[in-house]
Amino acid sequence: MYKSTFGTGDEEKRLEVLNSYAILDSPPEQEWDALTELAARVSGTGISFLSFFGEATCFTMAAFGLTIEEINGIPSLCRLGLEDTVSPVIIKDTRELNVVVASEHAEYRFFARFLLVSPNGFLLGSLCVLDQNPSVLNEGQVRSLELLTAQAITLLENRKKQRVLQQSFRLHRDLEKQRALDRLNNDALINTTSDDIWSIDNNQKLIAFNKAFATKMEHLIGFKVFPGSPALFPEKIPEDMHQRFKTFFARALAGESFTETYCRPEKLKSGMEIWIELSAHPIREKEKITGAAFFARTISERKLAELKIKESETNYRMLFDLSPLPKMLLDVDTLEILEINQAALLKYGYERAEISGYSMGILFQQEEVAVFYESIQKLGGKKGASKLDPVIHVKKNGELIQGELFVHELVYKGRNCMMAILNDQTEQLQTLSLKSQMATIMENSLNEIYIFDTESLHFSYANRGALLNMGYSLEELRKLAPYNIKPEFKEQEFRDFLQPLLSDREEKLVFVTVHERKDGSRYPVEVHLQKMRYEGDSAMVAVIIDITETKKTEQKLVELNELLEKSNRELEQFASITAHDLQEPLRMVSGFTSLIKKKYEGQLDEKGLQYIHFAMDGSIRMQQMIKDILEFSKAGKGLKRMEHFSLMEVLDPVLNDLKSRIESKGANVEIPPQDLPLHGHQNSIYRLFLNLISNALKFIPKDKSPEVRIRVRQDREKYHFTIEDNGIGISPKDLPKLFQPFNRLHNKQAFEGTGLGLATCKKIVVNHGGEIWITSSLGEGSQFHFTMPKSTDD
Repeated sequence: MYKSTFGTGDEEKRLEVLNSYAILDSPPEQEWDALTELAARVSGTGISFLSFFGEATCFTMAAFGLTIEEINGIPSLCRLGLEDTVSPVIIKDTRELNVVVASEHAEYRFFARFLLVSPNGFLLGSLCVLDQNPSVLNEGQVRSLELLTAQAITLLENRKKQRVLQQSFRLHRDLEKQRALDRLNNDALINTTSDDIWSIDNNQKLIAFNKAFATKMEHLIGFKVFPGSPALFPEKIPEDMHQRFKTFFARALAGESFTETYCRPEKLKSGMEIWIELSAHPIREKEKITGAAFFARTISERKLAELKIKESETNYRMLFDLSPLPKMLLDVDTLEILEINQAALLKYGYERAEISGYSMGILFQQEEVAVFYESIQKLGGKKGASKLDPVIHVKKNGELIQGELFVHELVYKGRNCMMAILNDQTEQLQTLSLKSQMATIMENSLNEIYIFDTESLHFSYANRGALLNMGYSLEELRKLAPYNIKPEFKEQEFRDFLQPLLSDREEKLVFVTVHERKDGSRYPVEVHLQKMRYEGDSAMVAVIIDITETKKTEQKLVELNELLEKSNRELEQFASITAHDLQEPLRMVSGFTSLIKKKYEGQLDEKGLQYIHFAMDGSIRMQQMIKDILEFSKAGKGLKRMEHFSLMEVLDPVLNDLKSRIESKGANVEIPPQDLPLHGHQNSIYRLFLNLISNALKFIPKDKSPEVRIRVRQDREKYHFTIEDNGIGISPKDLPKLFQPFNRLHNKQAFEGTGLGLATCKKIVVNHGGEIWITSSLGEGSQFHFTMPKSTDD
């Protein structure tokens, strides 16, 4: 390739392609103005313009934001960024590249150029955007500007096609004039043809006719005709023919020139149907119609050929449309999609109107378009079917298709076309790729994987991890069976062990055993064994997990659990002793304070009595806090002594203990209508319901009566309890704090409590294997939810 002025290759050929569009000397057009305005809107810049590259100069066709003269006043724009004639050039800030883009009015920082490339790969011009501020373009803006450059090329192609059509129409009209002149020049030869030629006057009488017409009429009506004879003989010819020719004569005498094709039974010889082509032209003298001339010829052979062609086209169309293979008919030169069958529309996800008339490139990834065009050009008019190199196709929804295209050239409606048939290999290639990936994963897995025959029990395959861990080569291992590396199994014992899998009673066996390496060392493993097909035969696949570290961890965990259990017992004992020892001095403080109040109440002033009240209230709250701490420490105690009991065996004592509070508040407590079997530590579950129902009765506005509803639903594994109230509710920001020990949302003057109740509830629920959480609306009430697993016996 020779380097051209604008870096596109053969400059002479490029200019030839550019001139074929006839745009360089054309005036401004609305389409170009709209395109540049849309480019500015899409990119968010103030200025855009469209230029075409002539011979060492630029022609600005449209501009937005500046006039064409102002754009031309920035000479450096013409060549800026043309070193790369493939990708868009986007300069965020020209100052970073020491590039000055300035007019007499302003200096521009942001510049982006998108090249206009013809379908055959020649650089025609560019679509550029400018702005005074540095900027960037996102992927959507870049894609939109690329689509606008494609639209510009489409406009050029459509203009060229329209110009060709106009030239063809003028040529056709000139040819028709030439034919008319030829017919006039050949009037002297009319009697040498076997076709019928005649003319009539305004009274539908014959003016002149050739010998063939006279002979035909004599055979038809039984006598000779002469100039001045009637042209129609209704009593001598069939009624349908009479009416047809009466209409033909009337049309021609009315000034219409026309050609009609009709079929009539041949009455002269065989009675077969013949096709006639009739041409009629009015005869004018001084702009006045004085008669009409007619030319009729037999076209049966041509018509038969046309009917066969039409039938062939119909059959071809049916085969094309109904084919299960995706097919497209393309123009060889432009690769425009002329026809596309239903299978292709379904494959690519388009409607017919969305794709017909577009270039085949719409169905490829952008980087694959050039590869496809190059493959087509390599064919170079090659006859017969050809297979193109595989390319990646793109559906309308963006999904990719991998496949081959089979193409062959043909002529369709006078155009050189190419039939393209898609062989979709996406699923096949994906399956092969998946199999390859799975084989790679198996081979490189750190877990041991074995495959052995169900009859001989000899190993057929072992992955790299198995060979490395066991110390055998694959050839050595193929001479062994699984019972050779499992010391606790003999052959018959192992065959008996496999029977649930071989008889399809079980899908998989999982067990723990010991493997013996080639060097005699042993290690614990977990085996996952199942039946499968391998190379067409029944086989077993075994996935082995080395649990050496797991066993060590289990032993450590057992030791830690024993240590933790011992520590918990000591902590519980300490908490119990501490709580008991703290309560004794508190009772003494409370008792002596009461005695002081009783003995000196009349002698103390209001301040002294208030101090005594504070001391008594503090000791009482301290006693309650110690009691709650003791309950919290005991919340998980006794869980080893799980027992079966019913829900009502817990709720009845709770409601009985709260009876006085319920009555004093005028509360209504709704319990589940059905009893349920529970399993757990009964006293802990009693404390759980006692705390939650107490909360529901406590946090109620003074102007409301408590409404408490206890609901329960269940599934196969657990119960889901909800205790709902109509209380003050909880702010969403406070919900995470509620189950923290000693956390209070209200002061003791508003609501009493130590902040350990909900923490105790959570400890009880979690120790029983459940979950607890809260939903609430401030001012509307709260819902306390918790789950409890069902007993395995249930």
